[in-house]
Amino acid sequence: MENGQLVLALDTSHLKGSVAVFRGSGLLCEVIFDASDTHSATLMPAIDICMANAKAEVKDIDLFALVTGPGSFTGLRIGMATVKAFASIRQRPVLTVNSMELLASAFPFSRLPVFPLIDARRSEVYAAVYDLRSGRPLELVGPRAISPEGAGRLIGEALTDGPVLFCGTGAVKYRELLRGIIKEECFFAGDPWSIPSAALIREFSDGREPVPFNDLPFLEPMYIRPPDAKIPAGSKLKEGGGQG
Repeated sequence: MENGQLVLALDTSHLKGSVAVFRGSGLLCEVIFDASDTHSATLMPAIDICMANAKAEVKDIDLFALVTGPGSFTGLRIGMATVKAFASIRQRPVLTVNSMELLASAFPFSRLPVFPLIDARRSEVYAAVYDLRSGRPLELVGPRAISPEGAGRLIGEALTDGPVLFCGTGAVKYRELLRGIIKEECFFAGDPWSIPSAALIREFSDGREPVPFNDLPFLEPMYIRPPDAKIPAGSKLKEGGGQG
């Protein structure tokens, strides 16, 4: 990415969302907001505040960036719709990052394999494994929905028998359970590292091709399992998407 490009990045994958504006590798502003009410009520005010503090306008944005999931089904849909609208009107490309690699990117050059775990409800977590020794996340095990107990199997699949580092809301929620079932030594990042940060998306802006605005109709959130909400039997509405 060119150093002078102005980027607006959104993460709506969690109950705490974030919006960031950066130019090149320089962060101009980040706003973290509580989306436990609804992302639809909190996202646009957060964007307005972030843009104002960065002294920028949407018409100035050269590139939009988005966390595609997995995470909150509703949040992902709202974030996707918002970025698609902005990018389509301005005819700008969209850089995409998944929430698992974004969580892992908070630990650059970690000598330990990083295991992001996101609380997926239904007694499941979204899980993946990354190697951060190069400074950027290299995927060892791709994102999937599993039981917390299944995290132990991921350690074996990642071909590691040493210490590991867990992060994310799932790691916070199931910390004691994981400590009790995993034989390997493991470390747990604290609450500040349980939510992805839109500001970290700038670490992916070099070396990753964005989606051209012409291809935006084909851009979809990363859904790993069906949604929690079900359409009532007999309804004429069609069920679509899935829980990211």
